[in-house]
Amino acid sequence: KDRRKQLVGIFTKDPNEVLEEGAQIVANPNQPKPMTMLGHVTSSYDSVALGRPIAMAVIAGGHGRMGEVVHIPMPDRVVRATITSTNFYDPEGERLKA
Repeated sequence: KDRRKQLVGIFTKDPNEVLEEGAQIVANPNQPKPMTMLGHVTSSYDSVALGRPIAMAVIAGGHGRMGEVVHIPMPDRVVRATITSTNFYDPEGERLKA
């Protein structure tokens, strides 16, 4: 399995949750500290086109983890997110064909 850090998209489970850039990403938020980090959030925005926040992250073996749920520990909560493609808007290119 490829463990290099790869750029992926991240959708928070809560569509109102905007991630903090630089936030660490873990597989298991209940592991003992210091936690093993999979990667971190590189950019995070509220997408007007999608009507929800989107983020990008570098994650170990990211391309092989599509659809996997990961966790972002914050000081007051743990945010759940799903790994996705970096192509958030119109992945089939329908707008281009119109």
